[in-house]
Amino acid sequence: MDTLVGSKREQFEKDGYIVFEGILDSDTINRLNRLSDAILAEQDEAHFKENVTSGSMVLINWEMAYQHALLAEFIAHEGVLAALGEMGFEEPKFGHGRIISKPPHSPPLFWHEDGRFWDDPVSYTAQPIQCFLMYYLIDTTPENGCLRVIPGSHRKRHTLHDLLPGKQSPERRRAHNPDDFAFRHAEGEIDVPLKAGDFVMGYGNLLHAAHANRTDQRRTVLTMWYYPDFANLPERTRATVDLLESGTRATKTPAGSDQAIMEPLRIEYSGDAEPIEQQWVPGRDLK
Repeated sequence: MDTLVGSKREQFEKDGYIVFEGILDSDTINRLNRLSDAILAEQDEAHFKENVTSGSMVLINWEMAYQHALLAEFIAHEGVLAALGEMGFEEPKFGHGRIISKPPHSPPLFWHEDGRFWDDPVSYTAQPIQCFLMYYLIDTTPENGCLRVIPGSHRKRHTLHDLLPGKQSPERRRAHNPDDFAFRHAEGEIDVPLKAGDFVMGYGNLLHAAHANRTDQRRTVLTMWYYPDFANLPERTRATVDLLESGTRATKTPAGSDQAIMEPLRIEYSGDAEPIEQQWVPGRDLK
């Protein structure tokens, strides 16, 4: 591993996140904004009522990418794959994504982590299983709902780990209690403001949240879930990932379609290892 790759990887493993700047050009950002707005316009009122704190949680699966060539192009973007390669992740796999769009004057997103592999020993090591890649489609600041993270919380126990229930609760998604501790300032937190075209990559089990959107403009982020080092995960972990993502991917790319560029990112496991049961709550090995 060369010095540049080693430095980036070490920073990522230590802090639990890393920012890559200027990956998407303005034309791609504009097209993604238009597509996201169109998809959001198709959602019913109940969807937004159930996701007050995030704004929306629209699933981006393989079928949606087959419907929209732009999404396939985005998922397999050369600049993104090159950035992952800089980290030493040369064969990443794609799971699914979400369109998460905070409307104007909406509440903060609560503290949480998205780790669901806590019964897997790999979750207590520097080896990433699942990582989020977040692409904000406008510049973000604390005023319009930028990301907040607690560096190192993917490997070190924080007070929040013993207070949060694990899987996100419907009550917090609906912001039933704005005085809930999960919406407050947390020890060690920092802001991660980004420019449109940047992306932040983080471990799935990194504690993170977002500020309220106090502006008059919608703030949209495309959160894409990748398995950056799938081939080097233990066999039982690969079996688990394959099972958990089986519902988000189509079985076959349409013949002759532009979406064939996604094929190298397809999760494939053909062994007979027993998957590990999904677990959202960290165990005692997180110290």
